[in-house]
Amino acid sequence: MTSVTDIAYVEFGFKDLERAEAFYSDFGLVLEERTDSTLLMRAACEQRYCFIGRKSDSNGLQAVGMKAVSMKVLEEAAQFPEASGIEAMDAPGGGWRVRLASPSGLSFDLTFGIEAQVPLPTRAPLKINHGQVKSRFGEWQRAKDGAAEVLRLGHVALATTDFERDFAWLQSRLGMRPSDILFDGKPENRIGAFLHCTGASRWVDHHSIALFASSETRMHHCSFELQDIDAEFLGNKWMQSRGWTGLWGIGRHVLGSQIYDYWFDPEGNLVEHFTDGDLVQPGTEAGMHQVCDDSLSQWGPPVPKTFLEPWKHEA
Repeated sequence: MTSVTDIAYVEFGFKDLERAEAFYSDFGLVLEERTDSTLLMRAACEQRYCFIGRKSDSNGLQAVGMKAVSMKVLEEAAQFPEASGIEAMDAPGGGWRVRLASPSGLSFDLTFGIEAQVPLPTRAPLKINHGQVKSRFGEWQRAKDGAAEVLRLGHVALATTDFERDFAWLQSRLGMRPSDILFDGKPENRIGAFLHCTGASRWVDHHSIALFASSETRMHHCSFELQDIDAEFLGNKWMQSRGWTGLWGIGRHVLGSQIYDYWFDPEGNLVEHFTDGDLVQPGTEAGMHQVCDDSLSQWGPPVPKTFLEPWKHEA
C-alpha cells in the first residue's frame, strides 16, 4: 500500500480554454503557462501548478494528482495492475508520475519531484479583535477589493454509484483514511466519507478527498483555500461583480468546519472557496454520523436542491 501526503492538482477537459482562464483568474488562480491546447494555473504557494485545463470535446474532471513523498512510493505504485508505470511529466517543473486507473474510471496521478517555485506575495492573515481576546491595537481593517488570493488546492469531492468499492480502493491504493463517515439508518450503510492523507507525520487537512454515494459517477466539486473569512467574503463579492454563477454560500460546513462558497465555472464544474478548515493527525479514528438535513452546514443559506447533484443545475 502506498501513502500520499497531499493533493497536487486537478485536470479538466474544456471546450473553451479562454472562458476557463477568465473564470479561474477571477476565482483567484494565476496563469503559469498557456498554449493552444493546455492551460496551467497556480496558487500562491510554492507548488508549480494546481490546475490543468486541456482543450477537449469531453469536459469535466479527467485526473487528480496526488503527492508522493519519494520515488520509492512511485515504484511501489507501479506494481499495481491498473498502473501506467513510471512516466516523466511533460510540464513546467518536470517530475515523475504513476497514473492509476480507479475503478470508477478516473485517473489518479501519483507524483514526485515536481520542482517548486517561489511563493507569490499574499496578504497576511487578519488580526482579529475577538470579544475576550484582543490582538489589534491602533490598526484598522481595510481589506482591498479584487479577486481572492487562492493559497492552495485543498480537496476534491467525488460522486460514485459504488461507494464501498471506491472507498476501499482509495484506502488500498493511496493510503487514505477516513476522518468522518456518513451513514443512513445503520452504521454499516455507509454513504459518504471524508478521507485524509497519511503519508505525512504532521497534522493534515481533515479531507483531501471526499466520496459520496450518488446516482452518477463524476466529480462533485474541487476546493481551493483562502487566507481568512474576509478573503472569503471579498472573493465572493468579486465573483458576483464579474457576473459568474454562484450555487451556495457563504456558510460554514459541519464536517471539516470550513467556511465555504460554491461557484459554477463556464462549463458547469462546481468549485469552492474555503477557509478555516479542520486538521487531523494521520490515522485518527473516524467519526460516525447519521446523515440528516443538518449534516452539511452549521450556518448559511438553505442548501440548494441541486447541491447534491450539481451537474443537474440549469444555468
